[in-house]
Amino acid sequence: MDNDLWLSKLWDEWLTSPVKSRRNADAEVCGLLMGMRRNRGTFTTNRLRVARRLTGPGKFPLWPLTSYAEKFDLTISMLTRPNRRASVKFTCPPEVLKLPDEGSMWSWLKGLWGSTGGLYFPKSGYYLTLIISDEEASVTARSILARTNLAWIEHRNEFTLRNHDDITTFLYNAGMKSGALDFEDRMLIRSARNKANLESNYDAANIARSVRAAREQYELSEKIVSSGMLETLPEKLREVVEMRLEYPEISLEELGLKLSPPVGKSAVNYRWKKLRDLT
Repeated sequence: MDNDLWLSKLWDEWLTSPVKSRRNADAEVCGLLMGMRRNRGTFTTNRLRVARRLTGPGKFPLWPLTSYAEKFDLTISMLTRPNRRASVKFTCPPEVLKLPDEGSMWSWLKGLWGSTGGLYFPKSGYYLTLIISDEEASVTARSILARTNLAWIEHRNEFTLRNHDDITTFLYNAGMKSGALDFEDRMLIRSARNKANLESNYDAANIARSVRAAREQYELSEKIVSSGMLETLPEKLREVVEMRLEYPEISLEELGLKLSPPVGKSAVNYRWKKLRDLT
């Protein structure tokens, strides 16, 4: 499953996830609204899924489950402008911005992530973000995020998780349990692929070094022969020169095995060093 399809599945889970209690519904609505652009009693967002989460259609629309539904109306209007994304505007009293208690903290964060958050897969690593433009909401988020015991990185108005264990924990506690498990699977698959690529690159680099060394030794051997030095060399040095000329492409280890008696790679390497010093 590609990243876009997986993220679509994750957002579907966020949109349809059940609500445990009225207290949790209140907290999630507060998080949703605090993540939007605010102007007194109006809240605006370009994320149309937020309207679906609040009022439906869907299995678990939030607003009817809150303690505010019987006392206040939630007015929704669609804003459309030429060449710009459609926006949704919500109008409701400030009483709904009641901060969560310890038991509903994750519901509040789930709402905040729904209106401000994202999950990204760059070439390396993972990023779960909350981008909060409202200063009051940013201050509130900072205090609540500190209680999650996750390694949030703050830069200006952006809060980011980069550790995959922290991202999994966030998704799971925010009610997206299937998404958390799928993310863990994707992380393991990606880690295995990265490891395989590293090993492949390491092997390729070793082969390239071996080929380069063999070519340099072959050129050195030709130079020794053409200069008349070969017959004046000690037997052990003369033997590696002759063997390299006979087998231009084999590795140092293979070259050592062909000597009499056979020697290891380090011994062959030492002999080439002596030859380079002599020339």
